[in-house]
Amino acid sequence: MSGVVEALQIALATRFAATPALTNVLGDPLRLFEERNRRAAFPHASWGSASVSETGVDTTRLVEIRLTLDVWQRDIAPRAVLAALADTVANAADIDLPAPWRLIHITPAYRDIFIAPERRLKRGLLRVKAVLAQ
Repeated sequence: MSGVVEALQIALATRFAATPALTNVLGDPLRLFEERNRRAAFPHASWGSASVSETGVDTTRLVEIRLTLDVWQRDIAPRAVLAALADTVANAADIDLPAPWRLIHITPAYRDIFIAPERRLKRGLLRVKAVLAQ
């Protein structure tokens, strides 16, 4: 199942990199990493946890994927970055996935901001829910 998760992450990262509102805040090339990069300039984002559940009927296989994106910012809350990510996800219904997968639905399901143990560091969290068919 990790192949479909990676395919969705790549498709989203490609869309993020083509979105001016995100390249304005996360740079070009995009500061989006597989895991948190403590040496990256702020703000930056990293992929967090992913979960997959499978359902379906007869010949249709449905997979629900929940992805987490973490946004790291120093001194100010990453509200603008979270908003730009959520807007991009909300408008990503037309992203291409490799065969045999096709995207049925994608939505930003949850977002929040936390203060990290290092008080100056703020962590934004965006959870994305996607349903794919095979």
